[in-house]
Amino acid sequence: MPAFVHAALVRLGVPCPVPEVLPSILGVRVRPDQENPLGLALATEAHPPGIRGADAEREVNRMCRELGLPFRLRRIPFQTIYAEAWEDVLTTALSRKAVVGVGVDYHVLMSTEPIRPAQHVLRVVQWREDAVGLFDDSGETVPPHLEIGREQVCRAVMAISDGLWIIGQGPDLSLPFTLPWSDAA
Repeated sequence: MPAFVHAALVRLGVPCPVPEVLPSILGVRVRPDQENPLGLALATEAHPPGIRGADAEREVNRMCRELGLPFRLRRIPFQTIYAEAWEDVLTTALSRKAVVGVGVDYHVLMSTEPIRPAQHVLRVVQWREDAVGLFDDSGETVPPHLEIGREQVCRAVMAISDGLWIIGQGPDLSLPFTLPWSDAA
């Protein structure tokens, strides 16, 4: 998720000279058995590895406010989108020049056997009738560019009850088929 946030901010014209600080700023935690070159906080039973979506949204928006940036993150779970119109929400956000990611179970997306749940955010780089072009900004996927069928993307999102991660100008985050959005702190 921090790699997606970094890539989104760079694409929106924000200079981010030290992307390595984002995981710590956002509160990402790592498992005790993972490599930890950034010295991140260790996961515990009360604070699992990674970062919960709601916490990520709050922390990204706090960081943007503190830096005086006009950008915000809006996370929209698929189950909250009216009439399952996630494709319309995604294409509208892209047309507004927002950066859009999808929160997926990586193993479901890639049709691999899971070792443990693998929640991941991939950036949408292309939208076609038959497939979604995704990019893994974290560098964990080789090659980082994927072409995945829309139904497979939907299954991978629904497997972890996630959705769209949209970073853009605040007013652009009010989107059709979704609940009202507010920039309340």
